[in-house]
Amino acid sequence: MVMLEQDRTRELEVILRKAEEFHGHLGPFLVLGVRMGLIGFRELGAKDNAEKLRVTVMSKHSVPFSCVIDGIQVATKCTVGNKKLRVRRSSGIAAKFELQNKQCVSVAVNPVAFNKLKNDLSEKVSREGLRELAQLVASMPEEELFTVRRG
Repeated sequence: MVMLEQDRTRELEVILRKAEEFHGHLGPFLVLGVRMGLIGFRELGAKDNAEKLRVTVMSKHSVPFSCVIDGIQVATKCTVGNKKLRVRRSSGIAAKFELQNKQCVSVAVNPVAFNKLKNDLSEKVSREGLRELAQLVASMPEEELFTVRRG
């Protein structure tokens, strides 16, 4: 069944509320993580095979970049604790989603979007500014934010 854009938007809103509650606040890198997790699920058709999903997140190990990890954990239920999520150091932000049958997809944050977001963050540091950036990231077209590669 094909998910309509309206349904995807509703699903994103629900998961973002859960992610905000889990993480403590809503910020743009948390939203990136949620969206990456949803893309990984969608591209692998993993909703019905969630227990077989494994994720490796590549990110800087510093805030705000590491907030992506919490977004992915909430969206996929793959966590460090259940050993379905691994974290690797990287200068960019990407995640590899794998099913046990060896199907995989990689989702990387577009370097142009990543650099713009870093610059915007240096100017908007208030809680309200973070929320505004998070809403912007939530509404941006997927193809502007991410590069998706199968295999």
